[in-house]
Amino acid sequence: MSPFTRSLLAVGLAPLAALPLAPRPAAADDHAVVVLAASSLTESLQRVATAWTASGHLAVTFSFDASSKLAKQVEAGAPADVFFSADADWMDYVGSRGLVDTSTRVNLLGNALVAVVPASSAVQVATATDLSRPEIKHLALAGENVPAGKYGRAALASLGAWEAVKDRVVSGDNVRTVLGWVATGEADAGVVYATDAKVEPKVKVALAFPSTSYPPIVYPAAVLTSAAHPEDAAAFLAYCRSADGMAVFLAAGFTAAPTAPR
Repeated sequence: MSPFTRSLLAVGLAPLAALPLAPRPAAADDHAVVVLAASSLTESLQRVATAWTASGHLAVTFSFDASSKLAKQVEAGAPADVFFSADADWMDYVGSRGLVDTSTRVNLLGNALVAVVPASSAVQVATATDLSRPEIKHLALAGENVPAGKYGRAALASLGAWEAVKDRVVSGDNVRTVLGWVATGEADAGVVYATDAKVEPKVKVALAFPSTSYPPIVYPAAVLTSAAHPEDAAAFLAYCRSADGMAVFLAAGFTAAPTAPR
């Protein structure tokens, strides 16, 4: 039974406490900065790390998953140096437990929200309510505790479409699970970040949600108080914020972090 099928059989959305923790990253490497990061950062953050390491700095190893799962991993004592979240809430969660060096916390990036369909799909989606069209039997969203899922549900509710689509929603572990379901045609449409849509040629953007329909998407990052390499971790985070680092993120479709709430 595929993960997608299991989601179809699930009744409602599991509370966070019932969700399994993401696999813990390998034990901290004495010769690497260990980074936990939101799955939407997978390609761009690895490119930044490659450039960083090539310039003579410590290697970087990654664990990518939903910010909600990674935050719980930090709380459980996962060995890591830096946490990149896809929303402020999960960074606040970790910070409220004294697990973040608050002097290093920064809002690094922003993003946008889109609905995608398989590249071969003929369905037309002009507005959010069109996601309730009969051709869209399964609408994939990240889980309700996952940042992409929270942003997506907020957008659909704001635009008056949630009641019409909620019974066809299937929930994925993270935004890349959602992207994969749409890419393979297991879901007829899905809500992901604009940057996710850019990395998957088997999907196409059907609708860009108005930026006013969901809270500002922000990616905070910080060094963890348990970091084995705090100085190297802080230096890597500074490199991510540098002109060279930001050029990689911007090329991937990320934006500068929002400066203030809408």
